[in-house]
Amino acid sequence: MLRFKEYQEINEGLVDSLRSLSKKIKKAVRTISKSVKRAFGKLGFGKTAKIKLNYATDGQPLNEAKTDKVDLKSRMGYYSEFCTAYELALLIDNAGGSMRGMTVQQLKSHKDKYKKDKLLAKGLNFGTNVSKVKSEAQRMEESGAAMGASIWNDIQNSVEDLEFTEFEVRLTGESGKGITKADIELIAYKKKTNEVIDHIEASLKAYKDWNINVSNSTFTSWVINLIDPDIGGFQTKKSVKAKVDEFVKKYGLQDQMMRIADLQAGPESPAKLKPKIGRAAAKKILDEKGVYIEVRNLMIDVFEKQYKKNKAQINENMIKLLGFDGADTLYLSVQSKAGKDVKVLSSRQSKEFNKILDNMKKDFDIEFEKDDSKVNTSVTFKSGNTVLFKSNFGFRDLDKVSQFVNFKGWQ
Repeated sequence: MLRFKEYQEINEGLVDSLRSLSKKIKKAVRTISKSVKRAFGKLGFGKTAKIKLNYATDGQPLNEAKTDKVDLKSRMGYYSEFCTAYELALLIDNAGGSMRGMTVQQLKSHKDKYKKDKLLAKGLNFGTNVSKVKSEAQRMEESGAAMGASIWNDIQNSVEDLEFTEFEVRLTGESGKGITKADIELIAYKKKTNEVIDHIEASLKAYKDWNINVSNSTFTSWVINLIDPDIGGFQTKKSVKAKVDEFVKKYGLQDQMMRIADLQAGPESPAKLKPKIGRAAAKKILDEKGVYIEVRNLMIDVFEKQYKKNKAQINENMIKLLGFDGADTLYLSVQSKAGKDVKVLSSRQSKEFNKILDNMKKDFDIEFEKDDSKVNTSVTFKSGNTVLFKSNFGFRDLDKVSQFVNFKGWQ
């Protein structure tokens, strides 16, 4: 049994090792340290002590600390992926197909555990969305079943005989984040070999209507990935400042890019102020100062100046950013609410979608239609005088931009 002095040395050593951490964490550790010392100081031989370590990182009792609000939308996105993977594997199994990798039961266990721990567990703070959790989970399950059926239907077109085929379902939405847009993968192999018959990298979207978010970026990454992905690409692990400095060195436009970076991640940016003053106060600053309109105009200014010089490459980069390059197969499920009919679009099967993709492989123009009284901006993709489609350019989360495309009629 360790003596009190040895306990004290261990405890103080722990405190010493944490000196490089933030002041808030140090304060909490010191508070805990005092509790430990007081408890062990009262110990007699053979006695035990109970210590109530209920302190948050600001030194306040945990029961007084605020619980961070959980992002229901992102969690439902992951749950949709797990539901689709399980339903797909179940279809393969029911058809008598052979599986390798994760089994049907393993995929089911993964899905069920995520639902239990991340959606239904007690203590999760979904804020005003708490009443939507069960119905949204049901919608993800029903949409997952529909998308799984669509993926299974697509791969059967290239599989001649199930008896000589093995299938593997992979979850890539988490493991491939920042590398691929694919959320799950289905690979068909020639049995007992690694010869691939077909490989579907599926990008999944489960929405309530056909207006689908196809791209999310920070302010700076939107500009850099469109103009020079080698600087700001998904796998480039550099700071915002390092990427912007490299971009400016190569392309100029220093005033615009530095200001965009400042509005995104500068010390007085809404995103940086949010942890200090709260989201509502940060949003108020954003609205009062017109941050979104200012940053949008700067981003478009940089884009248009470079577009004149390097249109073909930027067109290609835009296609990739939207996920229209054919690298992944897009599966869109639309269901207004749980229990209603689910409609699914597969980019493998959609004639209209593939017609648009074919046109985008040729010459086309990107034009912005902005209004300084409104934040949202229309982006038009034109081939000559023909409008291929439009994207809505919107802002969210204080430092991000999203692009929405309405796929209605593309089936």
